[in-house]
Amino acid sequence: MFRFSLLILLSLLAGCSPMASASSHQPLSAKNSIGFITVSGTTFLDPYNHPIIFHGINICNKSQRQGYTDNISSGDFALIRSWGMNAVRLCIFWDGLEPRPGHFNTAYLNRIADLVNKAKQQGLYVLLDMHQDLYSIKFGDGAPLWATLDDGRPHANVRDWNDAYYVSEDVQAALDHFWNDSPAPDGVGLQEHYAEAWRLVATRFRNEPAVLGYDLMNEPFPGRDAGGLEQAMLTRLSKVLRGLAHKPHPSPEELIGMEGTPQGRRQIISWLSSLSIFRTVLDAGAPIMQAFDRAQLMPMYSRVRRVIRQVDRRHILFLEPDMSTNLGIRTAITSLVDEDGKRDPQQAYSPHVYDIVVDTTMLDLINKDRISLIVNRDRQVSAQTQMPMLVGEWGAFYLNPAAAGATKYIAHLFDRAACSEMFWAYRSGITRWSGLNALKRNDGRY
Repeated sequence: MFRFSLLILLSLLAGCSPMASASSHQPLSAKNSIGFITVSGTTFLDPYNHPIIFHGINICNKSQRQGYTDNISSGDFALIRSWGMNAVRLCIFWDGLEPRPGHFNTAYLNRIADLVNKAKQQGLYVLLDMHQDLYSIKFGDGAPLWATLDDGRPHANVRDWNDAYYVSEDVQAALDHFWNDSPAPDGVGLQEHYAEAWRLVATRFRNEPAVLGYDLMNEPFPGRDAGGLEQAMLTRLSKVLRGLAHKPHPSPEELIGMEGTPQGRRQIISWLSSLSIFRTVLDAGAPIMQAFDRAQLMPMYSRVRRVIRQVDRRHILFLEPDMSTNLGIRTAITSLVDEDGKRDPQQAYSPHVYDIVVDTTMLDLINKDRISLIVNRDRQVSAQTQMPMLVGEWGAFYLNPAAAGATKYIAHLFDRAACSEMFWAYRSGITRWSGLNALKRNDGRY
């Protein structure tokens, strides 16, 4: 999720597979057994080498107290399958896997395997997502406490949890230590520990065809550079408004203050209904994020790829761009290669698509042009990198009845685009939500 617009609504306009049409993708028959999925260019192939599209939902228990798996049952997977879906994105957590440096929790791994098996019994594929929000369980979820090196910096009180990325010094310090591969308490680098946690997962599931692949990190984001990103975007917005002789044309500092009030946020979102202004503001933040992609994100992904491929060469590696891409900032993510520079054949691009109005009371400000820009930029990345695209998250409407129409609209766009996607998220009460019908695939199509 992204603070500048503070939210999420997502919608996909124009397809996710650059050369795909709905008629070019055939569903995997419910009569066929689950088998390993492969990649061919920008297309996923089923065990029979037919193109396949994935439609599913996220399942995510973020509670350490519940072992990150409680309250997820066979009945949940059966219900999801009954909606015509063929996949789930299942959150797993570094904290659950490695509660102490170098000591892995096999009981947790067994519970993950049990969930994979339950999903498989219902005919569902499982994308394993190494999830994090604000990097660590100290601030949100993800990394264990021992891997949280925050230098004793202060934590900021924020209105919305994701604001902490931009203003909380301890969150930023912890992220910087991870990206710099600082030594953990045992002297081993944090990224080496992270990669070894992935080795554990890949070793366990390397022969499991129900596992679609490995989502290497949920919504990666920089540390202290996050503040610079917001500053660059707000400075550009202020300049654009001033250049248009707009009244008022608030300063960057005044815009930050406006974000702190519902009325101020509504005004900012209204200004960003202009596609030219929206695009210009996004592009102001691109250099900062693309530098992060090149210098920190891709090297980490390459390191994790190398470790996973030592034990598992069959499963697809799903690469998420940095979190600012949710909003539409252009990513500098590239395809992964091996030590000899040869392209890894099993990889996919997995952005999240979040417009700037969800998570607010401003669903009336949904803007199709903004949504189209975000999706088209992601499509360009898929084409340029020659990776199939699976949108790992969209929605985040939290059973808001006012979002039923938006959900239907977005789901229709996915169908037109023949795009693989996972709705955020499965939760108690979803069967009573008015938007659920838009997610169902009752005609048997995947």
